Amino acid sequence: MSSTTIALRAVLRQLTLAVILAGGCGESQSPDSAPPDAPAGSQSVPLVFEDVNVIAMTSDAILPGRTVVISDGRVAAIGDRSITRPPGAIVISGRGRYLLPALIDMHVHIRTPDVGKYVSFGITTVRNMWGWQGLQDLATRIDRGEVVGPHIVSASPGLDGLPVQWPETRVVMTSADVPAAVKDQVQAGWRYLKVYTRLSRENYQAIMAEARAAGIPVVGHVPLAVPIEEALALGQTSIEHLTGYETRFSRSGRTGTLAWLDANPALYSNLAQASARAGVWNCPTLAIYSALAQQHTAAEHDEIVRQRRAFVLELHRAGAKLLAGSDAGIGVVEPGAVLHAELAELVAAGLTPYQALRAATIDAGSFLGIAGLGTVQQGAPADLLLVDGNPLDRIDRLRQFDGLVQRGVWTPATR
Repeated sequence: MSSTTIALRAVLRQLTLAVILAGGCGESQSPDSAPPDAPAGSQSVPLVFEDVNVIAMTSDAILPGRTVVISDGRVAAIGDRSITRPPGAIVISGRGRYLLPALIDMHVHIRTPDVGKYVSFGITTVRNMWGWQGLQDLATRIDRGEVVGPHIVSASPGLDGLPVQWPETRVVMTSADVPAAVKDQVQAGWRYLKVYTRLSRENYQAIMAEARAAGIPVVGHVPLAVPIEEALALGQTSIEHLTGYETRFSRSGRTGTLAWLDANPALYSNLAQASARAGVWNCPTLAIYSALAQQHTAAEHDEIVRQRRAFVLELHRAGAKLLAGSDAGIGVVEPGAVLHAELAELVAAGLTPYQALRAATIDAGSFLGIAGLGTVQQGAPADLLLVDGNPLDRIDRLRQFDGLVQRGVWTPATR
C-alpha cells in the first residue's frame, strides 16, 4: 500500500469521525465566546493539551493546570507549563477543562453498523461477548484506521446446550465434546471462552478444567444447572448480568428479572464476600435489566431495579470487582448511549462517580490486560476525552464532551 493511499485513508477516517462526533456527543458545554478547538489531526502529529485538569483514574485526585503531551499514540509526558513541547504539535487549550480516559464498554455484542456509535459516545474499547465469523477482520480494519470504531477484544462464540438461542453457538452435548470445543476457540484466536445458560453441570465442569489447562479465561453466564458457589470455586473469570447469583437469591428459584421480585436480601452480603474472595469480575448490566423490567408493572420494575442495585452495592462494599457493560447489540438498548445509563445506574446503586467510572476505565483496562488502558499516565494508550465540567461531581457530564483522542489522534466535537 502506497504512502499516498495510507494518508488518504487517514484523512477520510478523520472526516468520518468528525461527522460521527458531531452527531453523537451533543453540543459542547463550553461558552459560546470560547475560541474553537484545534482541528482534527493524524497519528503522526503530536498533541499538547495545555491547562487541563487531569483525572488520571489511578486515584480520585484531580491534577490541576497540567500540560499533557501525546506522541506515537501514547501519553508521552504530564507536567507543568515548563514541559517540553514537540515541534509541530497540535496545541489544544484546556481552559480548565478535564482530561480523562475514554470509556470502555465491557459487555457488547458488536455489529458492523454500530461501530461508529460507540466512538460517538466516547467509547474507544469494547469487550465483545459473542464471537462471530468475520469479526476479527472488522477488528483489524478498525485498528488499522480503515473503519471508525472502538478497539475490539472478543470472547468466543458461546458454548451451550440445546435448544440453541443465538447464531454460531458451539453446542456441547457431552463432556466428550469439550476438548475439541475449547481447542477450536483457542485456535481461532478468541481472547476468552464464553459459556452460556443451558450447559449441563457436568459439561460446565469439563469446560472449566479444559480451559484452565489451555490457559484461556472463561467468561459469560453461570449456567442454570450450576450453583453460583461452584462457579466461584471453579474460577469463572467474569460473571455477566449477575446470573447465578439471582437464582440463588430467588426464594422460588426463578431466573432473569423475575428472580429479583422474590429475592432474599439476607443472602447478599455473604455471596458478595464470596465473590470478592474468589476474585471474580462482575458485570451487572443494570441499565438493560431496567429496560427489560419494563415488561412488568411499574411497582415490579422498581423492585427489580432496587434489588439489583442493592446487591451491586453489597459487591462493592465487599471489595468484589465490578465492570461496566451495556449488553448493547441485541436490539434492546442503544449502542454507545446505554453505557452512560449504566454509569448512572452504578451511581444510583451507591457508588461515587469516581468508583463507577473506574468500572469503565482503569478496572476495565486491568481486566483486559492492556497496560495503562483506562488511565492518564506516562506510557498509557492515548484514548482520552476532553470534558467541560468535572464528571467526578456529576457522572452525566460524560454524555457531552468537547473532543476525543483515539490512538493518539485528536478529533474535536462540533459546537
